[in-house]
Amino acid sequence: MISYEQKEKKFNFRVGGILESPDRKKVLIHRLSNFNFWLLPGGRVEMLEDTENAILREIQEELGVTSEIDRLVSITESFFDMKDKTYHELGFNYLLRLPENSQLLKMQGEFAGIEGEKYRYKWIDKELLSQITFKPNYMIPILQNIPKEIVHIIKDERIRKKEDIER
Repeated sequence: MISYEQKEKKFNFRVGGILESPDRKKVLIHRLSNFNFWLLPGGRVEMLEDTENAILREIQEELGVTSEIDRLVSITESFFDMKDKTYHELGFNYLLRLPENSQLLKMQGEFAGIEGEKYRYKWIDKELLSQITFKPNYMIPILQNIPKEIVHIIKDERIRKKEDIER
């Protein structure tokens, strides 16, 4: 996976999958079992792997389903603090299609993926996304009304000053 650390700084190259319900009113989200926030399912890109293959692999590994890429929705560059680290995360988020007969579309409530209890998943009404802790929160309007054109977002939410990090 493409992720590395330099002292209290960490870089991640991440892909996210946007999976919608057939009526397009709900989106699938997930969280690490020990986290109190939700995000798009996905994960880190492997070395020498393109982002399209990375998201298809991540969804297969985490949920045991084969999906297809519809299109790239957003490219995000995020800077944020979490715990004792300052993160720089580059993300590619893809709109994905599931087969019509996918069991994943029938899941209700919170459920585990095929990796066990490490990740928790749930379908949520897009209109309710702003009522939960979803990260990055700037993706909420994009998920509620998926744009036709690719969106590029640069968001700096660091609390620590850059000078403090350089020391």
